Amino acid sequence: MFMKQEPLVGAWYVNRTGKLMKVKLMAFHHERPESIMIEYLDGKRHVVSMEAWNCLELSRNLQQAAKSLLQQ
Repeated sequence: MFMKQEPLVGAWYVNRTGKLMKVKLMAFHHERPESIMIEYLDGKRHVVSMEAWNCLELSRNLQQAAKSLLQQ
């Protein structure tokens, strides 16, 4: 099941298309998360805003995410 996930540095996530990504770091502004750097398995890094992160459909349960993707 894909749902809103809080970003945790070092945690792995699977998006709706099956790409595995890891949160590398987070930038804060006034003690609130402002942006997140994610890294894909191929080494590409991407910075997303907290607003964009909240729009992503992610799963931290990698086994459940894999089953969901196989059923599509």
